[in-house]
Amino acid sequence: MAQVCWQCGASSEPATASESPESRPLHDVHRLLTSNDVPLDSEIPFIHDIMSDRQKQVDALEAAIAQLAHKRDQIVENIRQRRAILSPIRRVPPELTSLAFWPYMQILETLRVSVSCSLELHHLIHHSLFFFFIGPSPSHLHDRNPTCPMCRCADAPLRVCWSPSDERTTADPGSVDLVLAHSSRWRTLRLDICSESDVPVSLDWLRPANGRLLALETFEVTRSYCHTDAETRSLSQIDIPDIFSTAPSLRNVFLTDWNFQVSTSVPAIPWAQITRYSGTLRLDSEIEMIEGLEAAVNLVSCAIGFPEWAIDRGRPTVLPRLRCLDLETPEFIHRLNTPLLEELIFQYWGGTAYGVEDILPFVQRSSCMLKTLVLRRCKIDLDLITVLHGLPSLTHLVIENNNLSSTPAQIALVDTLADGLCPNLASMAFRIELSDVDTRQFFAMARSRFQLEPPSARLAQLRLFGGWGFHVEPCPPHIVVEIQAMCDEGFDVSFVDSHEEETLKGKPTFR
Repeated sequence: MAQVCWQCGASSEPATASESPESRPLHDVHRLLTSNDVPLDSEIPFIHDIMSDRQKQVDALEAAIAQLAHKRDQIVENIRQRRAILSPIRRVPPELTSLAFWPYMQILETLRVSVSCSLELHHLIHHSLFFFFIGPSPSHLHDRNPTCPMCRCADAPLRVCWSPSDERTTADPGSVDLVLAHSSRWRTLRLDICSESDVPVSLDWLRPANGRLLALETFEVTRSYCHTDAETRSLSQIDIPDIFSTAPSLRNVFLTDWNFQVSTSVPAIPWAQITRYSGTLRLDSEIEMIEGLEAAVNLVSCAIGFPEWAIDRGRPTVLPRLRCLDLETPEFIHRLNTPLLEELIFQYWGGTAYGVEDILPFVQRSSCMLKTLVLRRCKIDLDLITVLHGLPSLTHLVIENNNLSSTPAQIALVDTLADGLCPNLASMAFRIELSDVDTRQFFAMARSRFQLEPPSARLAQLRLFGGWGFHVEPCPPHIVVEIQAMCDEGFDVSFVDSHEEETLKGKPTFR
């Protein structure tokens, strides 16, 4: 390739007079460049020659730039490789580096690593990310030794997951011995109970960990089923040994992720140190149950259910730090005093309506400033409107209407919201049935909330969801039209899918 000048692109080799267009006679080129005169026929070939020569110079410069860019990339990569040799990251063990990826590891929550096959063992050795998920596997170890990957993770915290299989309802002894040897650095223990037989699930393999769970922060139990018909479900009995009362770092206990009616039996829990709890209190007597709850003075968030026999109108139980409460049994609200409560979720599986009239006395007695109210399977009536009038501090409201048709009370709620009910609302979410006429009225209300003055009082977000009422078509066409119209006006309005719907309604809770 010919060498070119990096400034002008001209060839470094001297050109002869016959090769240079500018060396040929050209009549007053400057005149042609500075005027609109028509060039003579004899001048046109010379101009073409000049253009061709300049284009060759441009092509040569572009080729030179490409060469220089490629050479630059090579030098930069060479510098990066040398710099990596001196990087402090090289001194950080791989297991500690993997902690940086912890937020992304939540998608692997249900992973249960088996170390019985060579391929999985290979992954364990080369990916310290999986060390958090090593757990007692229901499969046999055969002749494979998982000690190497377990020891390689040094002192990194472990997330231990275990699930029984259809054939085995207890853990594999070889895996148990290995994992229990490192029980002092368990951070999370999760039991995925998915067996549907009536054979009790044995957790005796956990007993040797008693007194050694020094780093354990979270204990979880999840229930899953293959059958969709609730009447065919047979729940495995779970007997959790007393190993958590001596766990000094335990803060989070989740004993159910579906329904309080299938909550795991409550093990011995150090209530005074628990900050987040989800489950049903089913202890031997009402006195023990109340004493356990009263001891939980550090609870910040709690999703809880109570057996009916435990409900009474005795002295209130004070939870001084509680900020989020998900209550299955609304009647039990009379037993609670929560001065710092900000979020209240009602969910009632045994009937069709809430005792919403009990909310105001509870809020007044607790002297709390409720900001979020979530009503699941709620009956919209005049009592609900009265309650909302008494909660001016609400900033987030979720209503899952239990009625499958439009009612006068529902229309009255829409009218009241348009008139300034809950003036501080920043977001609303509804599951409601709307006729064509009611739809226009509802979205007129929403539009007025989005346009309130001053701007700080305006609604920022509106979400609609279908619940069980929209089986065939998730969002009716007449509602789709209204949502699109509001989006075109710049308002944040949407119809959410089932996953986001459960998030709006607080399920699963506090994860």
